[in-house]
Amino acid sequence: MPNLLLNPDIYGNSVIFICCDDLWEYDLATHETRKLVSGLGVINNARFFPDGKKIVLRVMRGASLNTAELYTYDLSDGSLRRITYFAGKSTGRRMFTDVAGFGPDGSLIIATDAMQPFSSMTYLYAVEGDGLNFRPLNLGPATHIIYAGSRRIVGRNTYELPHWKGYRGGTRGKVWIESEDGKFRKIIDIETHVSSPVLVSQRIYFITDLEGFGQIYSTDLDGKDMKKHTDFRDYYPRHLNTDGKRIVFSMGGSLYIFNPDDERVERLEIGDIESPEDRVTSLPSKFLEDFSILDGDLIALVSRGQAFIQDTSGNYVMRVPQPLRVRYVRRASDTKIAFIYGTRDGDFLGIYDYRDGKSEIFGENLGNVFAMSVDRSGKFAVIANDRFELMMIDLESKSSTLIERSTEGMITDFTISDNSRFIAYSFPLKHNSTGGYVMQSIHVYDISQKTVYQATTDNSHDYAPAFDSDSKYLYYLSYRSLDPSPDKIVLNFSFEVVSKPFVVPLIPGLPNPTKLVPQSLVEGGTEYDLNEMYRRSSPINVEPADYRMIIPLETSLLLYSVPVHGEYASYYQGAPEKGVLSRYDIKTKKVTELKRNLTDIRLSLDRKNAIIRKDDGKLYIFNLDKPEEEKALETDRRPIVSSRQEEFLQMYDESWKLARDNYWNEAVAREISERIYEKYRKLVPLCRTRFDLSNVIVEMQGEYRTSHSYEMGGTFTDADPFSSGRIACDVSLKEDHYEITKVYAGDFSNEGEKSPIFEYGINPMGYRIDEVDGEPVGPKKSIYSALSTKAGTSARIKISEVHGESREIFVDVLEDDRFIRYRSWVEENRRYVHERSGGKIGYVHIPDMGMMGLNEFYRLFINEASYPGLIIDVRFNGGGFVSQLIIEKLLNRRLGYDNPRRGSLSPYPTNSVRGKMIAITNEYAGSDGDIFSFSFKKLGLGKLIGTRTWGGVVGISPRRRLIDGTVLSQPEYAFWFRDTGFGVENYGVDPDIEVEYRPDHYIKGVDPQIDYAIDSLMEDLKSWSEELPERPS
Repeated sequence: MPNLLLNPDIYGNSVIFICCDDLWEYDLATHETRKLVSGLGVINNARFFPDGKKIVLRVMRGASLNTAELYTYDLSDGSLRRITYFAGKSTGRRMFTDVAGFGPDGSLIIATDAMQPFSSMTYLYAVEGDGLNFRPLNLGPATHIIYAGSRRIVGRNTYELPHWKGYRGGTRGKVWIESEDGKFRKIIDIETHVSSPVLVSQRIYFITDLEGFGQIYSTDLDGKDMKKHTDFRDYYPRHLNTDGKRIVFSMGGSLYIFNPDDERVERLEIGDIESPEDRVTSLPSKFLEDFSILDGDLIALVSRGQAFIQDTSGNYVMRVPQPLRVRYVRRASDTKIAFIYGTRDGDFLGIYDYRDGKSEIFGENLGNVFAMSVDRSGKFAVIANDRFELMMIDLESKSSTLIERSTEGMITDFTISDNSRFIAYSFPLKHNSTGGYVMQSIHVYDISQKTVYQATTDNSHDYAPAFDSDSKYLYYLSYRSLDPSPDKIVLNFSFEVVSKPFVVPLIPGLPNPTKLVPQSLVEGGTEYDLNEMYRRSSPINVEPADYRMIIPLETSLLLYSVPVHGEYASYYQGAPEKGVLSRYDIKTKKVTELKRNLTDIRLSLDRKNAIIRKDDGKLYIFNLDKPEEEKALETDRRPIVSSRQEEFLQMYDESWKLARDNYWNEAVAREISERIYEKYRKLVPLCRTRFDLSNVIVEMQGEYRTSHSYEMGGTFTDADPFSSGRIACDVSLKEDHYEITKVYAGDFSNEGEKSPIFEYGINPMGYRIDEVDGEPVGPKKSIYSALSTKAGTSARIKISEVHGESREIFVDVLEDDRFIRYRSWVEENRRYVHERSGGKIGYVHIPDMGMMGLNEFYRLFINEASYPGLIIDVRFNGGGFVSQLIIEKLLNRRLGYDNPRRGSLSPYPTNSVRGKMIAITNEYAGSDGDIFSFSFKKLGLGKLIGTRTWGGVVGISPRRRLIDGTVLSQPEYAFWFRDTGFGVENYGVDPDIEVEYRPDHYIKGVDPQIDYAIDSLMEDLKSWSEELPERPS
């Protein structure tokens, strides 16, 4: 079976390429193939040095390939040398530390973001001394560099975009060339994306899809005489490289040579290369997706798409004999489980009897199922799907009943009463189709009457319904206990703890069970009556909190809550929220904490035992009467053994299904999806590694030609991630030592905003670094290598002033110093704006529209908004969802002042904008950064200057993972603006005034965009005046 072949390069008769994550060489003369480098991790790019003697290769490590480094391989003796020690950020769709090109002398030039304030911006560095020194070329953001004699050609954003074919936004690749006067001008700037530029015979060849499909084009060095050289119809060409005469590339998993002289394209018939073992062994705990308690001491698990039944000791483990992919598993009877079985067409309900081993899949396609439960008697199952339906399936007749369908969201929060008569669920609704908030109301479906009743009013967020064991009461949680908490930074309030438990009797006349009333005097009825049952709702007297679940027991209630916490770690790192399980005693009214650091919980049928999942990812079981006697569940005694090829086929099918079923334009999805499936399905059998499959999946996603189609996370390799050590300094190698050329700091009094060297009360600019932990660093030892294993520890560093005495200091080595570099960049800009404007203009930078963006906006805005002029800088804004909150603040204009007897004036509204504003944006502002740029301009808050933005505003909400933990996003929510409609997508936002930031501006160390903003505001302020109250004398 042929292999998937990627990233070729050519020198003479040798073609190197990537296959099975390793580096290979193919001889064009002898047609022989040999493996050069393996076992480093995942190699995904390699280039010949210009003399053909060495190869530079890029290696990714970490389970999700989140770090990357560069190595060199000497063809004469087979030696390997690690060049970089950045632990550079890496993703499957972007390569942030990579080969950019070679200098006129044949030396390596790399592109990396490792020493920049923004994680997506790669800058160019000349590598000196095999990685001893990295000399910045100061050309600004760039991906490629080519030397045409003495002229430098710079490719900005010319990386490939397999996940977004047809891209036409502001960040599309462009090519610049250096003029004789040192200025740069754009020579290739077309309406579509340009990638992989190479130079052959004074022409620049590149890939673009100007006519709708990826082809090889070329222009002369003036960007003129553009020619199209190919007419491919099946797959896009990728990874152009050249030896100056011929061009090699990959396409559809094969390698090709293009000869510019006769424009002939030749496919290399390399044949089968390697077939790694098809068997995959995994630990269940690493891929645990679902769990539940069965009868006796049995539990059910879903891991890596397979279902298992085991005892609580882990001694007995049985795999449910069902092909991939199983998603949920629940108890169906004392000998049966119900499960959801997924195929490319949809999800189906299955039943497995673990006594006789018989399995049955029901025939009805249920869509994509996101929740499933089975009633206590095992007569029916309830499922929720992404068609916003709640369905009941009779397990005997196999017929289904649609309980209710929402227009606003999935109905995944539901429960079944113990007497199997009622199904309660949280129903999403809006009062108006253009309303901003989706409410949640508790509905109850009476199976015997086939009727839906409303258990709560529809003016709040009611959720987590739960019946008591006697099926007399319905409990639920609700955001109805409004009590605002003041913000500590700005004049604002938030509703942080608004949830409280409520109870509704299903039988009229029954009292709130938590109220101690004489039962002998209660004249409650005995018949169910659910009409207007919401009138009988009453709260349970506990303190409001962020409750997530309520579980009624015989004499108490279990309450699962999450303490108030910051969202930073959850937003950026996906850190799970750590919950607290407490017991509310109905008789004593006391709340007792049982467990902490939970992320999930399941109860046994009799509500006596619980399995919890903690933030360490492990499962624990305990009896609710003896919570202190918890026991860790052993889930890894029997590893999962699976077929790699079967997994790849299933993962591809699921990836495609998610794209088909979630793409925002259903008509388009239906029209193109089947063709896309067949096209890339052919390539899956060529995949031998997870990274191979990733290449196929992202190309498949790219066919939908829309933003935010990403593949994230997953498990690609067992190789540990690269490590690095940082001290928030730039250094340069001198003759026998390293010299500190820049030290970074934001606000010296803030936590984590300065180089750790500053803690010794010195300004180390110009100092030498001679040793790290007693080991000399300099011409024989890279400082980057010396620090690479020190992160999280204190290193003893010997420093000295030039021609001065040396001293040893203990420095806390950082894993990453990007935030310090960012805050230093912001503070430098702010000081510059203040100084150049004579104290008349303030400056605020917003790095994204997430938690960091909110932090940085408020950090500066509360002071900077009181200058007569204000610059809002959203360049490099990574998007998010809070732009509307920031726009809301910027709309606040000053109406007056509080004039106190003592102290200075206080504006009304507080933190309102005092005077004129201007915003700076660029091609790296995207998603919600696009939306902010458009809104600022449309609302007339001030001029928008800079360059056209990214152009990606179809939002995502990834809810499913592939069996190896991979998250795939699909463009689901198309953003529409008045006047432009859907026009911002795949175009961007044009500024009012375009101000380019050329490579030569970076060489000179000037920022033309900030300078223009200052000059423009200063001009506006000439006609601006402000009336202030007269202070009493």
